[in-house]
Amino acid sequence: MEYVIGAIVGILYGGLAGLLKYIFLWKKLLTQQAENLKIEAVTTRLFISYFVNALVLLIVFLIRDKISLDFTALIIGTAFALVVSGKFFSVQKVMERNGKSDL
Repeated sequence: MEYVIGAIVGILYGGLAGLLKYIFLWKKLLTQQAENLKIEAVTTRLFISYFVNALVLLIVFLIRDKISLDFTALIIGTAFALVVSGKFFSVQKVMERNGKSDL
């Protein structure tokens, strides 16, 4: 049962991080017109997104001794949720909504 709870907590934590990453990084691009959208803005946000993913996983790694959950299930659940939220809130969808699909 400890594995299941660890995985659920990891999925919730990773999902929340992915949702907040979408709101703060990508949602602004949805409001811009396709002509005003620059590839530099997308590239910068991609690097920030990778950094945030690494930071979220690093936080899980650093608190592994302070929590009573299974670390393996927690880190796998977090990584899984980050990947799923990254696919759900993908850059390609942002670009397609703005009329640019040449990434």
